[in-house]
Amino acid sequence: MKKKNLAFFILGIVFCSNNIRLNTLLFCIKSSNDNIIINSHNNNKHLTNNKDLNAIINSIEGCIIEPWLPGATSDDSSGDIYLNRIYRLNFTQRSLNQIDEIKNKIELMDIIHSVEYEYLRVPLYTPNDQYYNNQWFLPAINSNDAWDTWTNIGEVPGDKNIILASVDLGVNYSHADLRNNIWQNLGEDADGDGHTIEGSGSNWYLDPGDLNGIDDDDWDNNSYTYIDDLIGWDPAGLGGVDDNDPNPPSSWSHGTHVAGLLSSTTDNNTGIASTAFNCSIMAVKVSDDNQIGGDVYITDGFAGILYAAKAGYYSEGFTIINNSWGGAGYSLYEQATINVCFNDYNAIIVCAAGNGSTTSWGESNESHYPSSYDNVVSVCALGSNNQWNHWATYGATVDLASPGENIRSTTNNGYASWDGSSMASPVAASVFGLLKSYRPSWTNEMIQTMVLGTADPIIYTVNSESYLQGMLGTGRVDAYYAITTPLFPDIEYIGDDILSGDDTIIEAGEQAEIFIILFSNPDWGSAISLQTNLTTESSYVTILNGNLNHGDLPPGEALLSGPYIIEFSIDTPSSNIDFNLNLISNENDHVEYNKNIPLTYFVEESVTLLGDLNQDSVLSVLDLILLINIILGNEEPTSLQLLTGDLNQDSIINILDAIALVNIIIS
Repeated sequence: MKKKNLAFFILGIVFCSNNIRLNTLLFCIKSSNDNIIINSHNNNKHLTNNKDLNAIINSIEGCIIEPWLPGATSDDSSGDIYLNRIYRLNFTQRSLNQIDEIKNKIELMDIIHSVEYEYLRVPLYTPNDQYYNNQWFLPAINSNDAWDTWTNIGEVPGDKNIILASVDLGVNYSHADLRNNIWQNLGEDADGDGHTIEGSGSNWYLDPGDLNGIDDDDWDNNSYTYIDDLIGWDPAGLGGVDDNDPNPPSSWSHGTHVAGLLSSTTDNNTGIASTAFNCSIMAVKVSDDNQIGGDVYITDGFAGILYAAKAGYYSEGFTIINNSWGGAGYSLYEQATINVCFNDYNAIIVCAAGNGSTTSWGESNESHYPSSYDNVVSVCALGSNNQWNHWATYGATVDLASPGENIRSTTNNGYASWDGSSMASPVAASVFGLLKSYRPSWTNEMIQTMVLGTADPIIYTVNSESYLQGMLGTGRVDAYYAITTPLFPDIEYIGDDILSGDDTIIEAGEQAEIFIILFSNPDWGSAISLQTNLTTESSYVTILNGNLNHGDLPPGEALLSGPYIIEFSIDTPSSNIDFNLNLISNENDHVEYNKNIPLTYFVEESVTLLGDLNQDSVLSVLDLILLINIILGNEEPTSLQLLTGDLNQDSIINILDAIALVNIIIS
């Protein structure tokens, strides 16, 4: 997974001025101050224990305050941002200038860490009316071959403990192709019958015996949140009021289409198949039902992401969270939420990269969130035969490519084929689920590394346009290679040993020997046939042996790579010289472990003693003999000797320099 580029965050500001919610504002309380308490109502205004904040709330018509992430606790933090200290102000729609006035007032309060706009996030799809008799994308990403790993030994692919969350417009959990794979939160199984959803035919419903009005699992130590969350949650509800029924309105099929691609029941003589085959689907609805009839926006996406990560973690499952939505505008709070989910709750967050320009039709290289955040996997959309058809979003923050055209999946009322990065993202997320079910001991970082590292780079041969190179991720997702490739190593730079001249200080004009110490993380795999390549762009440096072969490096062992013989020219200025050590191992067809380690070495400007040709810091007859041999052509001088041998500084080494050296030695 690539580190997302700060330049994309800044660039996003250009595109987001028309992407700001005009009826909300977010703010975060400093960790050094007591948190606020929402403790009373006055004329339908939620007030707090802070009089200055109450004054602002009372000055805004129709304003109420609420936690932004109801499931956050004091344990959920990223740096100095605590998720349980982020609040949302809701008010009647205002102009951007009016919102800025409110924002400025809140920022002046001593208790405030920061204040942010809340950005519009929209589902990313373009539905069409065409239906297809098969799902071309499954063999295209080698799902069929991956399934053979199980079926050849009489087992069923997938694992019900692997949860694929559709954080979206809701999921029709009665759908014949989904209901058998719907996640059941047995922590809420109040009647102890082993299930939280039941029914027959097309009539499926939440188990009445489990609807006891109690938060039975209560993983956030707050009995008022997530009551009877039997199969997921709806943090948006109707009018923003949370509820436990993530079923969507009949006209909203986007989340159900995503759910089918994540883990529709496979090999059941019904409908479609999914790569994850037999993993669980968590339904998380994050759009307010009040939007029916107009534009549909994601209103509570990050509350849904946090719920999915924590609910899966505390149910002893493993959660892969799909987010087929987004928009312009970078948020520090959204990034903090992603960090907490990835680092603290071991979730994998997969996001659609976007459907091209946010202002006009066509492909685009622009920032898009949440897909451009750190700790997410950003997925761009391909057509058949690995074609990039120039309508979607590409860029340096894209991590992976996946089929996203003519993708058949479930809808609320049946099946349909749609286009969009909304489809590409769950197609890829399903591969993450299948791999985790096959490698249950691997961490979220390992699963991500292996899916990205085994993707097929053939897309860059098929789509050879120069501007696309490196901008579609590591390649097209490949289920078979992800499943069958042994765990890569994780090789770390520990340090180095330097010998330059007769000490460890590199000076201009010297030839240095550098040994680089590498260590293979004991929790990861073996490095097979490890190769290293040391390079630099400096014109002052010549690397005499940059390529070295090291054989295998087992986990838990160290390697002394080198010596690399490096010449630094005599005119090298006193400065840091940047190098790159590229590591390659575990090569198999298009798969390889590849890691770059940046290195920097400081070079001191040469301080030389004229006449000291042998660099022993003493002028003697030995230097004179060496100088005469150079003058006679019997010795090829080094660049340093050319400098020190020119005693009269006329840029020529001749007998006059030898006479000058004799006089110095005699005196």
